[in-house]
Amino acid sequence: MSFPFGLSFSRGPRKSRPFVKKPVNPDGQRLLGFTVDTHEPIWAPPGHSLLLASAGSGKTTCGAMVWLYSYAASEPEKAVLCLDSKNGEMAIQAARMLAAMGRKVAIIDDMGVWTDLVAYCISLNPFGAAVATFQRDPRDMIFTTENITFAGIKEPPDDAKNTYFRAWPRNLIEFCILVLAKRQLQMVIPGGTSSLLSNQDMLLRFAHIEAEEGDPYLQGLARSILAMAKHEHWPQHLEEAQRALKIFAPGTRLHNAGKDATITHEELIREGYIVFLVGPQAYMNRLGSYYAFHMLAFAEALYAGAGTLRVIADEFTNCPLLSLVEMLTTLRGFGGTEVHMIAQSRSEIERRFGKTAALTIADNAVVQIWYGFSSLQEAKMVSDMMGEEHALATSLSANDGPKLNTNLSLIKQKILSPAELLALPRDVQLIYAKGIGFLLARKVGMQNIDPFCHLVDKNEIEGGILRPDPWITFQLALGGTA
Repeated sequence: MSFPFGLSFSRGPRKSRPFVKKPVNPDGQRLLGFTVDTHEPIWAPPGHSLLLASAGSGKTTCGAMVWLYSYAASEPEKAVLCLDSKNGEMAIQAARMLAAMGRKVAIIDDMGVWTDLVAYCISLNPFGAAVATFQRDPRDMIFTTENITFAGIKEPPDDAKNTYFRAWPRNLIEFCILVLAKRQLQMVIPGGTSSLLSNQDMLLRFAHIEAEEGDPYLQGLARSILAMAKHEHWPQHLEEAQRALKIFAPGTRLHNAGKDATITHEELIREGYIVFLVGPQAYMNRLGSYYAFHMLAFAEALYAGAGTLRVIADEFTNCPLLSLVEMLTTLRGFGGTEVHMIAQSRSEIERRFGKTAALTIADNAVVQIWYGFSSLQEAKMVSDMMGEEHALATSLSANDGPKLNTNLSLIKQKILSPAELLALPRDVQLIYAKGIGFLLARKVGMQNIDPFCHLVDKNEIEGGILRPDPWITFQLALGGTA
């Protein structure tokens, strides 16, 4: 079978050749792996990507961490955001090492997952988008508050008849944000908004004041709230608004998230930080709005020209980040921002976000990667995508005489059948690159990249440090030492 498929693993023994030993500058590209036969490094083209791999196949070891090393070794002026939702597995291994190498490191750990990394923890306002917009031009707050309220209260499909019961809770949240921004900007945090929603008397007092003294938009909103407060649905609307910010309610871990913020989302991007957004996997299903608010703030900063951001979303289906999916089509045009998503399967993405969102992710992924197949349906789909090739078929036939007849015929067969895909070796990956096609490649792990493999910290989640086995050395464009 010819390039680019290179099935040397099934057609005979592989050629032996040393891996790359001289230092290589990744130049802002991600290392995906090595060619199967010649062990040449394969670099990803610019653009979003999707990696699918079942549990235990090396999603973090061969995917997320290798990509982080690729970015960390070059272009220190460009920021990286790691959605580290698996109990901070990436942060606990890489934070101290990257800081020692000269990279700026920031960990957002409002849930207190790792007390060992407190030296790198920062306070960052989840409502940073609202604060930045208010400081830039208060007239644009109507757009930002709408984005925030829709992130907090999702709009389910095919349910237009119940819009009323979602629109009013959003109005209450918007009113609280605007009231706090007008009076005390540092209190424009989810916890501050939740506190105001929890105090109905104070909320209505502010509504009475703004109905008399507010600017035209806030005045109209306040008068509508005063009228609604007399309606039979008022308790239901207020309760739904409180529920949308329940994880930020007084007495919770996230109530003070962002209260003492000393840096903004825009500054993190402009100054080239490597940011780890950490969360406990046990509660990740309930932290969707927390992650969504931060992603919205990062997106607004990018739209305002903050620079470039590379997002590595390891196990991104752990946290319901539908807002991130919705941003895929626009983020690429702002500073060359890229989002690299890692999940266990396509069906998991569909279960979490829906079939339409799963199609959007696949359509926007310039590179798609499979670390093996465990689903026959997925294997059949990919086999059909790869297409067919011509093959020579030989058959023998006998006649009445002592001679045998040999027949040769040209047939079509799958380039890789579903059975062959399901039997991919553990150290082989299948890569699809837009404009190139499919290729098989050898996987590379975090233990194969020098100097990182010698300096990385212990993986406290899965235990131990992988024994260094350098295949390639990254040249560091950093101010620190290795």
